[in-house]
Amino acid sequence: MRKLKYLFAGWWVVGLAFAQPGLQTAGVHLKGLNRDFARTPATPEPPLRRRTAGRSHLLVQFANDPSDEQINDLQNLGATVLSYVPDFALSISVNDGTSFDGIGVLAVGSLRAAEKISPDLAGTLLDGTLLGGLAVSVLVEFYQDIDPNDARVIAGEAGLLVLENPDLLSNHLLVSGTTAQVLDLAAWDDVAYIFPAAPELIAGTPMRGSAAAFTKRGAVAQSVALVGGWDGAVKGGADLKYAWVHLTDALPADSVQSEIVRAFSEWAKYAKLTFTETSDATGDETIAVLFASGDHGDGYPFVPEGGILAHTFYPVPMNPEPIAGNMHFNEDESWKIGANVDVFSIALHEAGHALGLGHSDQPGAVMYPYYHQATGLAQDDITAILQLYAPQDGQSPPSSPTPVTPASSPLTLTIQPPASPTTASSVAISGSASGGVGTVQVAWTTNTGSSGSAQGSASWTISTVPLNIGDNAIAITARDSQANQATQNLTITRNPLSSPTPAPTPVNPTPVTPVTPPPATPAPGPDTTPPSLTILSPANTNVSTSDSALIVQGIAQDNVGVASVTWSSSNGQSGTASGTNNWITPAIPLYVGATTITIRASDAAGNTGWRSISVTRN
Repeated sequence: MRKLKYLFAGWWVVGLAFAQPGLQTAGVHLKGLNRDFARTPATPEPPLRRRTAGRSHLLVQFANDPSDEQINDLQNLGATVLSYVPDFALSISVNDGTSFDGIGVLAVGSLRAAEKISPDLAGTLLDGTLLGGLAVSVLVEFYQDIDPNDARVIAGEAGLLVLENPDLLSNHLLVSGTTAQVLDLAAWDDVAYIFPAAPELIAGTPMRGSAAAFTKRGAVAQSVALVGGWDGAVKGGADLKYAWVHLTDALPADSVQSEIVRAFSEWAKYAKLTFTETSDATGDETIAVLFASGDHGDGYPFVPEGGILAHTFYPVPMNPEPIAGNMHFNEDESWKIGANVDVFSIALHEAGHALGLGHSDQPGAVMYPYYHQATGLAQDDITAILQLYAPQDGQSPPSSPTPVTPASSPLTLTIQPPASPTTASSVAISGSASGGVGTVQVAWTTNTGSSGSAQGSASWTISTVPLNIGDNAIAITARDSQANQATQNLTITRNPLSSPTPAPTPVNPTPVTPVTPPPATPAPGPDTTPPSLTILSPANTNVSTSDSALIVQGIAQDNVGVASVTWSSSNGQSGTASGTNNWITPAIPLYVGATTITIRASDAAGNTGWRSISVTRN
């Protein structure tokens, strides 16, 4: 079994066919894949399953950093550039049959399903497949040009239950199902990567998402672990400087400086790094620290409180000086020390990006794509930084990653389901968990947005799960200390209370003239009709522009009334439109590359209708 896990985690990128035969390349730096391997031409394989016929997602790799001219050549071919992939590769979507001759492309191809699975899930998924299918809850990252509505349809066609969580990044989906269903989902072209879901996300505990850090060619995806250190350092050191450009007015300046310097020092405990204060924010190898609001001149504007907390620019050569390594924080957030939103915890994460790290797949790691309050680095963070830089004096050099400790028996979850149907407004659920490694935590979530944690472990109890009228899908997930998961799904139907039986009419011996009562107005049933939504401007669902922001407007209607219209973008930003029946958004920031904007109209009963558009900023 262990051997199979290693094979899964080490599968190579296949389906990348070279434009020239017999070529050698340094390869792309994706998680769980070899960094150096040879390529030979291969027979093109049939496209993966996809929602949009005739268009696929590919990796295109160049011999060197792609030039502006080569980027323009790709766009002239009808390609949409989605993200940067080290070394010298781009993730794109493009029409099938497109020829890349003459623009210097070294290799081009798509990823197979197995290559979209995080190595941290490999053991769980293989064990589940070999044992007949365990239940898991995972995060799915879709490519940024995928309509969120299509993402939900794809998950449904794979038989997976979508677990609602308002904190998810706009191109992430939290799903639950069997290991076989998750593997089936990875076979969709629209899916970019699948990785472990943090227990907090499953339980509905608030967790703010982290925007991917940026290169001069745009963001990088979850599947990228390492982007590259300063001066291309691999097992070397770096002597860096930092400068204060502007600090938040919400806290004393010296306290903010102390917390950010503490974050730098935490990385320097383990890697051969030095950080020295300077007054020159534009100097080479200098991390400029800036708290700013809205459009602050870097092409990636902040939105008011509730959007992205911070963003960072990767080191040289992924970005030019002087922006390389700079860390920007959203001034409009409620910054705190020792509580959410914690300066140290956010700065610790962003400093990892400034040093060249991508996002981790391991919940609990500082570099996981959802922030949590931290006191220091996790082992996964330390292992990652020591892949780029030499160990600090007195620290042991990095060793090969320790294999995940196999469970003596698979993690299993048993539920004692309550009665269904019921007229109760809530139910209690209990059960047991066994097997796995270490401490097991049990969490629950419903398709109506409710969630929480169970009391107990081996024998657990959920005291109250609220029920709506109709079918309530409930997912209960057990997770052990090695991120193994087991999920059970059940549906409980809540019926409305029956109307009381009218009392019999008493016999009256005295004849009276009967009075015919007016017909009773039937009690209204639950409102289940979602609002309808129409986007009037822009007129097309695929937009190309050079503008840094876009205003969207339209109309919404509902059988009872539209309560609100909100927007979100694949850049992790969100807000509320002005108006309801006739609505208009503020200027929505656009990053270079593809951005998906989703508009949602909601009524008082919680029904939601949505539409989305895909915008490419050149």
